[in-house]
Amino acid sequence: MTLTERSRRRADAALDRLEADWGAFETVEKTWTLPPEDHEDVVERFESGTLGGAGVWTTDADGRVLLVRHEGETAWSDPGGKQEPDESLEATARRETREETGVEVELRDIRQVHRVEMRAEAGERPALARLIVVFDGEYVSGEVRPREGEIAEARWWDERPDDLLYEELAAFPIPAAE
Repeated sequence: MTLTERSRRRADAALDRLEADWGAFETVEKTWTLPPEDHEDVVERFESGTLGGAGVWTTDADGRVLLVRHEGETAWSDPGGKQEPDESLEATARRETREETGVEVELRDIRQVHRVEMRAEAGERPALARLIVVFDGEYVSGEVRPREGEIAEARWWDERPDDLLYEELAAFPIPAAE
């Protein structure tokens, strides 16, 4: 079985497990083209047993949403990041939110899953299927503080910022704005 086929099977199995555990959710299909060195990193992460990454669309009691802006970026997004070997996507989402913002969250649901086909810009490298899971979560504890050296800013929003990292965020709810 090829690397591409193995990655697709692993992604399909993970989607089946997530649906069994969390119920139905929206899946968005995407294709990303990566420089060869970044593609090799994705292959290494796949071979180490990871599926992709996860984040959390976190709300607080006032209906505000917790967003981050990475160093060197102008766009805002949900906190999240890459899965570590032997870590569930749920654990990834909680860990990344805590590391990037200082906030502990409770996962409530799956907001959306991005099934991403990773392709190399050049050469005969195999495409890989990866998942990025965005959970819905609720604030539990912690003071918001950006992770030094990675996150330029982390804060609660009661309305949607103009500059978003990816287009799907424009449809995610901000209860305080409604």
